Amino acid sequence: MIPLKNSTPLRMLHTAVKIEPRRMRSSFSFQHSFERLLQKKNLFFFGIFLAMTTAISAQTNLELAMESYNAKEYTTALPLFEKVLKRPDKKTDVADIKFKVAECYRYTGKPDEAINWYEQAKAEGYTNPNYLFHEGNIYLKQGKYEQAQKKFESFLEKVPNDKEATRLLNNCRFAQSTTEEKSIYTFKNETALNTEFSDYCPFPVKDQLIFTSARIEDKAQEVYSYDGQGFSALYTSSYQKEDKTWSKPTKLNLLNTDFNDGVLTYCEKTKTAYFTRCNDKKSKTGLCGIVETNYDEATNTWSAPKPITLSFVPKGDMEQPAISTDGSKLFFASRMEGGQGGSDIWVMNRAGSRWSEPQNLGPVVNTEFDEMFPVENTNTLYFSSEGFTGFGGLDLYSSANRDGKWSQPVNLKAPFNSSADDFFITYKADGSGYFTSNRAGGAGKDDLYSFFLTPVNLIVKGRITDQDDSHPLAGATVYLTTTDGQIDSTLTNANGDYIFTLTADKDYKINVNNPGYFGDSRKLTTQGEKFSKEFSKANGNNYDFAIKKIPKTEIKIDNIYYDYDSYTLREESKPSLDKLVKLLEDTPDAMVQINSHTDERGKQDYNLKLSDERAKSVVDYLVEKGISQGRLSWKGFGFSQPVIKGAKTEEEHQMNRRTAFQVINND
Repeated sequence: MIPLKNSTPLRMLHTAVKIEPRRMRSSFSFQHSFERLLQKKNLFFFGIFLAMTTAISAQTNLELAMESYNAKEYTTALPLFEKVLKRPDKKTDVADIKFKVAECYRYTGKPDEAINWYEQAKAEGYTNPNYLFHEGNIYLKQGKYEQAQKKFESFLEKVPNDKEATRLLNNCRFAQSTTEEKSIYTFKNETALNTEFSDYCPFPVKDQLIFTSARIEDKAQEVYSYDGQGFSALYTSSYQKEDKTWSKPTKLNLLNTDFNDGVLTYCEKTKTAYFTRCNDKKSKTGLCGIVETNYDEATNTWSAPKPITLSFVPKGDMEQPAISTDGSKLFFASRMEGGQGGSDIWVMNRAGSRWSEPQNLGPVVNTEFDEMFPVENTNTLYFSSEGFTGFGGLDLYSSANRDGKWSQPVNLKAPFNSSADDFFITYKADGSGYFTSNRAGGAGKDDLYSFFLTPVNLIVKGRITDQDDSHPLAGATVYLTTTDGQIDSTLTNANGDYIFTLTADKDYKINVNNPGYFGDSRKLTTQGEKFSKEFSKANGNNYDFAIKKIPKTEIKIDNIYYDYDSYTLREESKPSLDKLVKLLEDTPDAMVQINSHTDERGKQDYNLKLSDERAKSVVDYLVEKGISQGRLSWKGFGFSQPVIKGAKTEEEHQMNRRTAFQVINND
């Protein structure tokens, strides 16, 4: 049976995901051995060495390529395979070699080249459906979801029920069905810190940012033959607030070794940092482990790192530590036995100077696939996973610890998550923070990104005009009042325009006043506004005001009704009177008289008394609604001022029966 998917994890491995054992090419070792022998002029050893190199040179390019490929030294294998393909013989399996070239490109982070060579392998007759899976995974991480979906569907036709392919196919469907929401954050690729190599896992410590990098800084630096990068090391940089730039990243030499060091976490309470170290000569197990170092704030120095003290013998690599805010728990990622599968997140409790036996966080957080890069922040765990439905590669999730139990992980969604790998997120007290991603558009492989809450700029704009002829009213006073009594005011310009700056999560009232005019007002709220916004007519939020000049004559109040021979207001009259209440509130200096008129039927004395009582009932209602008694007066006119003298029809009588108001003073 042809094996499907090799034993190497399908996502491209690099030090940002798992700090791999240190490897060197055999040719590198022999070259330096040869130089040392020449310096010593030892002919005997030179003869032995010459025999050894002759035997190696007798190996074919294909044999050397396969040797490097099987050792996962892809940067070494790649040029050797390409040499073989330039002059293949009849026995050369060209299709298989082209597939392996594609794999080399995939593992070294060159996805487009990998796709090209997979297709070449297919054209040469490569039949293992593996290439479909890998092409689908590349397209998925590039955000080309439709193309990825087709590849996974084709793969599953040949390999039904494959769990990984099914999971990634579900990711394609999930990503295509998810509508990207506008983010309250602004994101920035920190180009001053990033290189063409992997730069990842940024952790703020006081005024500096400590991160891990696989950068190559000089030609003499040893290259990791797996992916052509350097070995991981810890770097630091400080943000210069004055000129808003980062200082040049420098190695934390005391913390680094010649081996792989990285992924640091820091506890402010204990002033202690923890990070991963692999291939340490002092290690008794040969596994990747966790070391600790203390920080002296006064001198900005670190103590010599030492392995943490464990109350057990580790049975697997312990990587990517995350110390809890209170310093009592240490989370880490590991593939040790007893997990859910793949890389899992585990936790140890502090027991004096030691750390207790690790506990797996269980199936709520961990899946049969990879969970890694934990970061704890006040009982909330942030981590990355390939096991939950997401957008592509590693996605960021959060899970809260409630009464000792972890909540169902929540996907942080876009733009924190993308079709690529997104991992290791840290927050600062002000809500800003950092995370890592190898999404498109970055400086290199894995990049450091910062994010901060986007400033919310809120303004209201409006224009004040005359209601009758629409001309702008310059110099009108506009008041902005909050529910807690804060008042701001402004005068309209020559065009009648005004503008105010608003604050988020506030309730406002806008009042307009102009001498000789009735005032007006509207309410405005910024509650729940998370994004910058302009409240204006042009943007669908009309805060223009057309105000009416105060006439010298009385103004009829429509829809004022009384029962026959009664001065009691009927319920249907109150909406009109409520409008009058608002008008009086918006024109606080106006002194108003309420006038009541009857029709011409009946006796004059009776109608005078009835109209007076009816006018007073309106005043009583206005006072009840909060209008000052001192601003109000009333008068009943009976039928002394008919609109239509000698009315004959009921309609004409109704026009004479009216309630009105008149502004008698507006100082």
